[in-house]
Amino acid sequence: MKLFTNKIVLLATILLIGAVIISIYMWKGGEKNEKPSIEKKVVTLNEQDFKNQLPMTKEIIEGDTKKETIAYRLWFDLMEKFKTSGQLAGAYFNRFHLLEEKDKEFVVAAVFQLQLGEGVQTTSWKPQKNGLIDGLVWKLKIKKQSDQTYTLESFEKSSDKLIGLPPMQDMDSYKKEAGIKTDENSRYEIVDDTLKVTYNNGKDWIDVPIEVDRLFEGDYNGPKNELIKGSYVIHSKRTAFVIGGRRGLQLLISENQGNSWDEVNITDKIQGARMRLLGFTSDQHGYLIATGYRTMASEGNYLFKTNDGGHSWKEAGSVAGVTSLVTDGGLINDELGFVSFGSINFENEPPRPCLYRTADGGKTWKEVKVPIPKEYKGIFTVAETPIFNGNKGTLLVNQGPNGDYLGGNVLAKFTTKDMGKTWTFAGLVDPDEVLGK
Repeated sequence: MKLFTNKIVLLATILLIGAVIISIYMWKGGEKNEKPSIEKKVVTLNEQDFKNQLPMTKEIIEGDTKKETIAYRLWFDLMEKFKTSGQLAGAYFNRFHLLEEKDKEFVVAAVFQLQLGEGVQTTSWKPQKNGLIDGLVWKLKIKKQSDQTYTLESFEKSSDKLIGLPPMQDMDSYKKEAGIKTDENSRYEIVDDTLKVTYNNGKDWIDVPIEVDRLFEGDYNGPKNELIKGSYVIHSKRTAFVIGGRRGLQLLISENQGNSWDEVNITDKIQGARMRLLGFTSDQHGYLIATGYRTMASEGNYLFKTNDGGHSWKEAGSVAGVTSLVTDGGLINDELGFVSFGSINFENEPPRPCLYRTADGGKTWKEVKVPIPKEYKGIFTVAETPIFNGNKGTLLVNQGPNGDYLGGNVLAKFTTKDMGKTWTFAGLVDPDEVLGK
C-alpha cells in the first residue's frame, strides 16, 4: 500500500513539472510573438567606407592602357566591392579626365553617380528620393607599380563637375561667334512624293517641278523623306537642287522664289555620284564638290565651279592622290576651300583628321595639320568645313560615327589667323549642353 502511494506521488510530481514547463514555453512563445528580441541592423554607406578600402592594387594584363582607362578599371573594382555587399545598387560614370602626370604617378578626375542599395542610409551625401547621388567628382591618385600593376592610393573630392575641361560653348554662342546666319523662313518638305519649298515660314508652299526620285539617284540608299545633306540651297534670292547622279549631275535652279525654274547640266563625267556638296560664295560664284565611282572605302572626288550664279559649270580640279571617302567640304570664297576625308590611321597611332586646303580655287591642294591635344587624340577625328567671319576662321572636329566621349556629340574647336594654313585648339563646343547638365 505504501509503495502504491509513493508511485502516485511520483506521477503527480512528474505531471506538475511537465505542466510548469509547458506553461513557461507557451509564455515565452507568446512574448516572442508580441515583441521581437532582435532588431534589424541599419546598413550605411559613407565616403569614409570607400577610403577604408584603399590603397587598392590591380594587375591590368590586357586592354587599353590610357591613364583614363586604368583609372576607370580601378574605380570599377572599388565600386564592385560595395555592390557585392548590397550597399550600392549601381555606379555610373560620366567621364574620366587626366589632370596630372609625373614620373610613375598620375591623377585622373572621375565624374560619376551612385545608386544606393535598398534601405541604405548615408550621412556623407544628400541622395535623391530614389537613392541616386549625382554629381560626384573625385580626383583619383594612382601609382604605377610595374608594367602591368597599378595602385589606387587615395582620392580627393571636388565640386567642379567640369574639372579639367577647356573652355566650352553651346552651339548658339558658337554660331554667333562664327557669324553663321540662316534664312529661317525658307525651308523644304517632301509630301506625297512632291518636293515643296516655302519662303515665308510655311504660310505658303510652292511645288518644285521635279520627280522626287531624281533627287536621290546615284550611290544613295538613305531615306527619301529628306534631301541628301549638302545637296541643296534654299534662299529667297536663289534656290537650287542637285539632281541626277546615275549618269552625270544637273542643277535645278530658281532665282525668283519658285516662279520659274531652269535645269542646267553640271557634268556628264560622274557615274554613281555619292557626295554632292553645293554652295554659293557670292551672287555669281558657287561650287559643287561631288564624289563617285565608289569601291568599298575609296572614291574619286571632283570640284566644279560657276561664275554666273549657277547657270554654267566647269570642272576646277580635285584632291589628287587621295581616294578616301569625302565627309565634308566647301569653298569659303572663289579661291579658298577645304575638303575633309574623315579620319586616317597610321600604325601604332590613334586616328586623326584628314583635311585638305586649296588657295587657288581648287587647282592645287595641301593637307592641313589639325593639332589635336594629347588628351583628345583618337577622340576628335573628323574635321568639318571651316567657317570664316572676316579674317577669323573656326574649325570644328567631331568624333566620327562611333564617338562616345561625353555622349558623342561634343566637338573640338580650333581657330586660325592665317586663313586656315595653321590651326590652334580653342576649346569644346557642346551642342546638347550635356556638360552644363
